[in-house]
Amino acid sequence: MAKVTTCIFIFLLAACQSGPDVKSRIVELEDQLSQAPNQEVLQGLVGLYEEAYQQSDEPEEKLEYLWKSGETSRALRDYTKAENAFVEIYEKYPESEQASKALFMHAFMMDEDLKAFDKARGLYESFLSRYPDSDFTDDAQFLLQHLGKTDEEMLEFLQQQNQEQGAEIQD
Repeated sequence: MAKVTTCIFIFLLAACQSGPDVKSRIVELEDQLSQAPNQEVLQGLVGLYEEAYQQSDEPEEKLEYLWKSGETSRALRDYTKAENAFVEIYEKYPESEQASKALFMHAFMMDEDLKAFDKARGLYESFLSRYPDSDFTDDAQFLLQHLGKTDEEMLEFLQQQNQEQGAEIQD
């Protein structure tokens, strides 16, 4: 019986210590990433962010780790994992500051990375209706208006707009 109690005690002690250990490993890998970015470090960070998210009891901390997991997954081009993180943020925490950024990034990822323009359109429209006062509102409106345009078409549009503004200033 004493051995069982000792084993349970050691297990519980290890479980309680995993939180700070995860955080310290995150700090180490984020430092490594800033010095020499590479895929392995990014992949390690995603796993640690997910683990820290699961372990945390603090809503703001949970959101931070979930956001970092989504951003890092997107950087790794793991769009399914990134999408899952972004959706979880804006569906589970719709009133949080991160929710509007997550919905915008979800739409932007569908638009720019995956060229899923119909899905991006719906997400941009949802963003605009849910968060009309967001810092990203102008960006979302612009991107929605120009959804699906090639880089060349966008460059031509911006050049034309600059010429028109220059002509207005001269008048």
